[in-house]
Amino acid sequence: MNDAYYIVVFVARTTRCGVSIALLTCAIVLAWGVCPQAQQPADSNTDANSEITAALRREAIAREWRNAKPAPVPLVASEPAWTVTLPAAPSARGAFDEHRVYVPLRSNLLVALNRQTGVLEWSRPIETALPPLAADGALFFVQGGRIHAANAGDGADRWSVAVEGEITAPLAWDNGWLFAIAAPGEAVAFRAADGRQIWRRSLGAASTHPPVPGGEAAVYFSLADSRLVALDETTGEPLWQQQLTGTISAPAVARDRVFAGSTDNFLYAFDADSGRLEWKWRNGGDVIGAAADGDMVYFASLDNIIRAVNRGNGNQRWKKPTGTRPTGPPVAFGGVVVLPGLMPAATVFVGRTGEVMGTQAAAGDLVGPPLVDPAPRPFRVSMVSITREGVVEAVRPAGLMFRETALLPMTALPGRPVARERIQ
Repeated sequence: MNDAYYIVVFVARTTRCGVSIALLTCAIVLAWGVCPQAQQPADSNTDANSEITAALRREAIAREWRNAKPAPVPLVASEPAWTVTLPAAPSARGAFDEHRVYVPLRSNLLVALNRQTGVLEWSRPIETALPPLAADGALFFVQGGRIHAANAGDGADRWSVAVEGEITAPLAWDNGWLFAIAAPGEAVAFRAADGRQIWRRSLGAASTHPPVPGGEAAVYFSLADSRLVALDETTGEPLWQQQLTGTISAPAVARDRVFAGSTDNFLYAFDADSGRLEWKWRNGGDVIGAAADGDMVYFASLDNIIRAVNRGNGNQRWKKPTGTRPTGPPVAFGGVVVLPGLMPAATVFVGRTGEVMGTQAAAGDLVGPPLVDPAPRPFRVSMVSITREGVVEAVRPAGLMFRETALLPMTALPGRPVARERIQ
């Protein structure tokens, strides 16, 4: 039998060893609480959560801002700024810029009135049946087979150029270019700075509507033979054309769409680049014109209805009775729609809902739609109307006058009466 021997050794911790272990444990715990590297996983989670919370907060603010609907421009109610009776009846619709109102008269005179006061600033002899055009510090007008450019400030001549054929439509300006339509149907482009002719292109038919620049360097024409034509703005080369029916209104351009109304009761929407018909909308009367603001298109028809539709697909947003016979296409800007009419002279709608914001009366029948500033500013004239009798009226939006509420006399002291106390 083999005997096995085992040696068992017992190890006992001394008091000094136990104290050392305790001190080491405390040091590790303290290091964990003080050292940033030791806490890195916990702090990383906290930082990540804070970043996520901040990102969600930013996204919520951005979403609220995107969904917010800006308040419409307070164009009405308005208050009178001035009224002037001209020495003769106007021969055409007027024009205005930031400083003046320009009106051609049947007495062969063109007058310039201060826009804020109505005071006559200058006048000069001209004979024209077409409205002047104010742009880029200049005033352009047609007289005797010539196009003239004058200083807007004093009426002094800048240049004059002869045009072959009678000018049949109001002039148009865009980015330093001046466009005209001459009989029997010629589109002509000039450099607005010096009157140099850049190009001339036959349209094949006459027009009384002004050219409408827009899209990607294009200019659009509504013609008497019911065609809508697009030319390259810089060269005059044809881009596309569409044959419609009825008598068509002046075109309106909104980003990638061109709109034209017709006496066949339709509003047509075309792709601005290709001329492809995108959609059309049937109405109960002649469509006399359209205007766009953002993604909304507004158009009026002679069944005394104004409609708002989606620019891209034509889905209707709202329709409202005009309250008067519309006399021209609407004007849309800043969340409002201004529709000229017989009486009242203008009705202002809220663009988003169709609610009537207010109306603007005039002293008589207007010679053309009211002149409306698309960017009204505080304390300044925003709308000017010109009657056939030669009365010019200017108004300011009361909502942009920022007047303080008038102080009222105090009729009674605040508080409640207290019975008089008797001292014993």
